Amino acid sequence: MKKIYTILAAALLSIVLLAQPQKMSYQAVIRNASNALVVSTQIGMKISIL
Repeated sequence: MKKIYTILAAALLSIVLLAQPQKMSYQAVIRNASNALVVSTQIGMKISIL
């Protein structure tokens, strides 16, 4: 019975560790109020995960 719990715990742990991505990739186009592209300007970005 102890072996079953150990195997189950190891399988669950490996699934959880492998399922998480290593990074997040994101691309966006920033435009100002007159709909022109914002180029070579630092911008801030707030990301929240609900």
